[in-house]
Amino acid sequence: MPLQNRVDPFSKIHAVSARGLFTGNRGIIHDADTQTLKKTSWAAEGWVICTLAPLPRREKRTRLMSQGCWTELFFLDEFTGLAAGHRPCYACRKQEAAAFRDAAGVEKVSHLNTLINAEMKPRLRMRGPASPDPCNPHDLPDGAMFAVEGNAYLKWHGRAIKWSFEGYSDPIDLPKSGLRLTPEVTCKALRNGYAPVAHPSLSAFVAT
Repeated sequence: MPLQNRVDPFSKIHAVSARGLFTGNRGIIHDADTQTLKKTSWAAEGWVICTLAPLPRREKRTRLMSQGCWTELFFLDEFTGLAAGHRPCYACRKQEAAAFRDAAGVEKVSHLNTLINAEMKPRLRMRGPASPDPCNPHDLPDGAMFAVEGNAYLKWHGRAIKWSFEGYSDPIDLPKSGLRLTPEVTCKALRNGYAPVAHPSLSAFVAT
């Protein structure tokens, strides 16, 4: 049975077998004995996107969701993690983290955490799965994600590419309305040139 540790663009956590390109965390939100999630959706202010390559402090772990260790979450790609309210980690992705911070126009990572948390925490307290903020996807930057009829889409080269845990597919023309998933400060970073790492399935959808 897969553990409940795969994150979707709505910031919800699922138990699915599909793997992703990145890991990350929101603090310790699991019970180590049962390897199941607690009721809380976060236990730390900095929600990060990390490399899958182990840091020295991770190498002694014998299993996921260990006692006293942060809860390992997994993302299809960086676009997914950003939409879910995470940002690049300063410990294992220092160069990307600095580039993201600069593109977002903030000086301190604590300020970046505050801006993201202010948008994401109320969203996760809601019963509905999506951001309350309506948007015109045409106004979003490339790389931002939005929802239409319960499905998540990535805006990419002027089209909407459908997201799934397995990858991207089924491109459609950009609709005139949707619900923005990617936090506003992250959209700012995308507008200012931050380039997230994409899942290989996205390479099939390029500008024509």
